[in-house]
Amino acid sequence: MSAEPSVEQVPIVEVHGAATDPVEHARFDAFAQVFHDATRHDLGDADAWTADELRAVDADLTKRRVRLAALDGHVLCGSVELILPLRDNLHAAYLELAVRPGHRRRGIGTRLLEAVERIALAEGRTSLMSDTAWLPDAAEEDPSGHFARRHGYAPAQTVRRSDYPVPDTDPVVPPAPQGYAVETHVGTPPEADLTDRAWLARRMSTDAPLGDLDIDEEDWDEDRVRALDARLETMGRGRVGAFARHLGSGRVVAFSEIQVPAASPRLAYHQDTLVLREHRGHGLGLVLKLANVPVLREAFPEVRTVRTWNAVENSHMLAVNDAMGYVTSGFLREWQKRR
Repeated sequence: MSAEPSVEQVPIVEVHGAATDPVEHARFDAFAQVFHDATRHDLGDADAWTADELRAVDADLTKRRVRLAALDGHVLCGSVELILPLRDNLHAAYLELAVRPGHRRRGIGTRLLEAVERIALAEGRTSLMSDTAWLPDAAEEDPSGHFARRHGYAPAQTVRRSDYPVPDTDPVVPPAPQGYAVETHVGTPPEADLTDRAWLARRMSTDAPLGDLDIDEEDWDEDRVRALDARLETMGRGRVGAFARHLGSGRVVAFSEIQVPAASPRLAYHQDTLVLREHRGHGLGLVLKLANVPVLREAFPEVRTVRTWNAVENSHMLAVNDAMGYVTSGFLREWQKRR
């Protein structure tokens, strides 16, 4: 029997979603599958994007993505994706790292991490961010956190993952608060609201709790929103959204969106919910999230669960979720390394 190769002998190669060579194309598929396998092992199910979804996000010109894989013979055993913002937050880099369960504790994760850190440093990025996750009933809180600490990362924020069992009947949706109207949409939202959607996306990067994360305001305009809409269509993601329109100004001042992946239509994701600070205190968040449910049930009857993530300090939105019947299904910790 041949000896197991040392970690220094495990090659690290770059993979590309746009590869047309059959071997390279299959390697990218395997790259994406590592995230699914690792998440399913650690959390019981997989939230990772499919290979085709990753290929679709490459059209996002506001970010550069570098993807590296570790090869143990013919087995792709580890994956890391480095995301470098190009339009804002030019000091920051985000990374996702996963190693197949059977290849862990051999130094493969360390090699992948060091490889992308070198790239980030060469790009002048001074804040590196990543995350770990664990189940509520795990024997140990955040077991992957030991790896993060050992490599110089500090906890920056803790996030609660919550799941909403879609009911068999529509919930009671309260009327819109005085001075507001609630609208729901399936698919891409109306072109007429692009300006307001860009403003809401910009404010999402500042108004949502960020903990100690070193993140600046994101630069959104109508063209960036259009590009996002096009990518989601390419990904085949179903969308259900609710807007709150301020009747006095006619502007959209709050929104909540659910996305349904084509590859796993039973599990949907509550991507974002935001009420602008100056319009809070009227119960708009709860109204919008409830208003989405009947539309979701009709447009996407296969969906059984809606999943969302909220910072633990976001007590208001967590209270909204609890009132709707969301249950805690896991935790996520954001880690940060500053140079």
